[in-house]
Amino acid sequence: MAPKKVRTKAPSKKYRQALESVSNVSKANKEAHAKKETMSWEIGADGVNPCYIESVPTEILDMIIKLVVTNYPPTRSERGLKVDRTIHAAFTYPPVDKAAHHRLRSVCRTWAKATDATHREVHFDGHRSPAPMFICDAEYLEPGGPHKGVMEEEFRESDFFDENGEEIIAGEVRRTQLELERIPTGAPVSLTLIKPRYNADPWVLNAIEPGWGFQRPGLTKMVNSVHKGDLATLTIDERCDTAWVECLLNEAEEDELEVPDQEWQDQDLDEATAIMKNFHDVYEKMYARQPPKPGPYQTRRQVALAKKEDEKVWKKLHTLRLMFDGRPLPDRLFIKLSPLKFPALRRVELHLCGSEPLHLWVLPYSQITHLTLGYDGTSNFILLEMLKLARLSLESLTVRLLRDSQHGRGYSYDHQGPCIDFPKLEVLHVHSVYTGTAKKSLEQFFEALTCRNLRTFHISTEDYEYHIGPLTPAANFIKRSGCTVRELYIDIDSGSSLSESDGAALEVLMRDHSDALEVFHFHGGICSHDWLGPLTAPRLRELNFTCFWLPAKWEEDAAAFPLRVLHWAKGWATGGLDTQHSQSRQRHSQLAVRFCAVPSEPFGHLYFYDMCELGTITALSPPHTVEAMRDELVEAGMKIDLEWWEVEW
Repeated sequence: MAPKKVRTKAPSKKYRQALESVSNVSKANKEAHAKKETMSWEIGADGVNPCYIESVPTEILDMIIKLVVTNYPPTRSERGLKVDRTIHAAFTYPPVDKAAHHRLRSVCRTWAKATDATHREVHFDGHRSPAPMFICDAEYLEPGGPHKGVMEEEFRESDFFDENGEEIIAGEVRRTQLELERIPTGAPVSLTLIKPRYNADPWVLNAIEPGWGFQRPGLTKMVNSVHKGDLATLTIDERCDTAWVECLLNEAEEDELEVPDQEWQDQDLDEATAIMKNFHDVYEKMYARQPPKPGPYQTRRQVALAKKEDEKVWKKLHTLRLMFDGRPLPDRLFIKLSPLKFPALRRVELHLCGSEPLHLWVLPYSQITHLTLGYDGTSNFILLEMLKLARLSLESLTVRLLRDSQHGRGYSYDHQGPCIDFPKLEVLHVHSVYTGTAKKSLEQFFEALTCRNLRTFHISTEDYEYHIGPLTPAANFIKRSGCTVRELYIDIDSGSSLSESDGAALEVLMRDHSDALEVFHFHGGICSHDWLGPLTAPRLRELNFTCFWLPAKWEEDAAAFPLRVLHWAKGWATGGLDTQHSQSRQRHSQLAVRFCAVPSEPFGHLYFYDMCELGTITALSPPHTVEAMRDELVEAGMKIDLEWWEVEW
């Protein structure tokens, strides 16, 4: 008997709804899980492919963005020429490629966020922010007028505001402000301001009224868009006077500004001594001021005042670079940068204009490690008095002695006290216009210093003359200090030959520091002294010669000195020069040799440095003997760079 079929009942409506809800929940869970997996990798700019930036470590990401966005300034020009190391590249070279910055931000949202977080170098160029137009009052141009033809600016209101009454701000100011606002709060910022103000009329460049330079519309708002406590480096190239910089940096109120006792002239030693006494009084008063200690209980007013004072502190500013190429102020007010307001300041570069005195700047010298002073004073008295305050902390010092007898009346000064000892100074760069009174000034400067830990010495001169020798006092200074020089840079901006005394001083200097010497650069005239013979230099890694004397026609005379240099490099590479250390053979991969020859036409060095527009220089083939020697060393694996130039009118 066949089994009886069981009648199955169709599922109810509620049961079907329950099953559908369960399947929908599982499906939603799967979609959420898949969405969670895709959310970990943000979609790139194409909208399809994922972006894997979140898996890159922060350190590597920071390196990538800086390599792509930042235009690192070259340490030397295309020809390996003289580079003025006293002026930082941020003054004239924009460190950020804005087009690359925009392209990098447009990749995806994560790249934009990472770029804004790591890109903290903002560069404002006043040349790209045009100044408002102006008109001149015709009454001042009349011959019989009260000012007898002196021009005066009279600005129209429409030049500063648009039709809606809004302040007109140039695109460069607005773009820079946007870059500053994108940087996260608390991140260190490097800000460079090139010509933040402008002169409305070129005829009034000699005006001495304070604040004569006009601010660009929106500049103050742009600078204030970043908190001063977040600024790490500040670079300002100001063509006008120092009024705007005073308001930006000076910690004191207007009624607390320190006024010197007398007008700055510095024409005799008694007057300079009185000025420095006033300088020291302000400096000691600045250090004597201590912040009030907070009590266990503070009122709301005390908390508000403490917060207000804390907002004035430049907590992260470690580098300050200032260049002034305008007019000095008639009122001599001290600019004070106290350690209370600038606790992290370590590097200061002051490039003052020709008549701007050094005593304007009362700095926290006891904490400064790198100091640059472009000084155009009549003597070294004030300069040495300032260096005494920073001698215990300085690690790098750059001094530009630019005073010449033609620029003003000087006075006699002899440093009578003991030598100023710099126990931590390792780098010293001295630039001098070596004519007139500057010769004696440079000698007195070297006689007043001792640096027992000096490692890098750079001396550069202008207007060098045959009978004047800047290397002799420099060699005496190094010998008196008892230091060991490892990097030596000699830059004589002229085609003149070394004097007898300088040649002998260089020979002694190279012999005494041969064992420790690692870098040697020489730019100048002929080297008649044979100091290459006894030179062993087992640690040498850079040898650079630029000679402004080699004739282009007489091959035998032109090839004598470069052949001597190349033969010495060959002997150095094979270890033939080092008889005591025979195991140092075959070390040619360590040394890089460069020899550049420039003809000895009148002012040939000016054409080579691109300082003269009357002619240009073109590359030539070196003499056959020199070229053959170069090819032999290159085949042996040495790094040889040989250049031969000729002036073309």
